Amino acid sequence: MAMTLAEELRLTFELASMRQEAKHIQTPRQWAMANDIGLQARKLRDTERRLFVERYDSRVEAAQRRLIDEGARQRREFNPAGTGTDRFDRAAINRQAQRDVRAAHDRRLTRIDRIELRELRMLVLQSGRENAIQGLARTDFNQASDRRAGPDRRRSGPE
Repeated sequence: MAMTLAEELRLTFELASMRQEAKHIQTPRQWAMANDIGLQARKLRDTERRLFVERYDSRVEAAQRRLIDEGARQRREFNPAGTGTDRFDRAAINRQAQRDVRAAHDRRLTRIDRIELRELRMLVLQSGRENAIQGLARTDFNQASDRRAGPDRRRSGPE
């Protein structure tokens, strides 16, 4: 089933916002992971687009054969043999096959976008947890080492 316009916009917006959030990652390891995710998604998209162009004709032919086979199935219609209309329309089958091939291509691209979104979301959440822990440790250390906050701990022994 094709995505509605609202679903497509939501996916595009979420992916763009996750890419933007991924730019604010702080550690080099997390940067490398975000770059790898983006690079892998770009490669998959490029490969899918290239294969779509290269194999378009053969995919349309396969879809036409499938549609013709579906049309040739026996249906339980209570009409005398030899009456009725011929449902075979070569132009209609060709148009439907082309629509099916384009829809399958769009579904594959959408699947790549969703995988990239899921991976980036997990990375951003993980980096947020890691960075929050690092910041918490730094804050606790600064509070513990602040000499103005309490008695001077450098002295040892009675005064």
